[in-house]
Amino acid sequence: MAINKGYLTAKTDKASDEVFTPKYAVTPLLKYLEGWEHRDTIWGPFDTEDSNYVKVFRNAGYNVIATHIDNGQNFFNYEPESYDVIISNPPFSIKDDILKRLVELNKPFAMLFPLPTLQGQKRFDALRSIAIDNDKDMELIIFDKRINFYKDKSMKEIQKGVSFASIYICNDFINWSDSPIKFEELDTSEE
Repeated sequence: MAINKGYLTAKTDKASDEVFTPKYAVTPLLKYLEGWEHRDTIWGPFDTEDSNYVKVFRNAGYNVIATHIDNGQNFFNYEPESYDVIISNPPFSIKDDILKRLVELNKPFAMLFPLPTLQGQKRFDALRSIAIDNDKDMELIIFDKRINFYKDKSMKEIQKGVSFASIYICNDFINWSDSPIKFEELDTSEE
């Protein structure tokens, strides 16, 4: 069996964390926001006004609170006064700490992570808390292909050849009756 050397050697530092999510990876979330009462205000804790999360959700009529560490709003010690759901693409290099903080906040969320986030001793307790301990179900949105993130804020340069699949790990986000795992086809022509 071949080893996924790309994932094993991928950078996981601040420089590699600052990538930008294409619209086609955000728009599938819109249908999961529909039908919920009191899901009008979305907090994007890792987003600036230029983020596709902010643009897509505002264009769909949602109130979005965009915060970013560069603006002095650190996810680990900042929280807006009022919001309904957390949605973003967080820095992958600190995913364990992010999952722990999400458990502490105890709010509905949909966060984009690398697929291998589902395994690992460090994050096991946080994932178990999401899945079992808080009387809610962890949910997953799985895509048919890998997401090619943008390398620059102007979203002109695509980071091709991404070495891992991405998924949304969610908590109390999907209004489901059949399965907490959803499969989505990405429409890359959307960009």
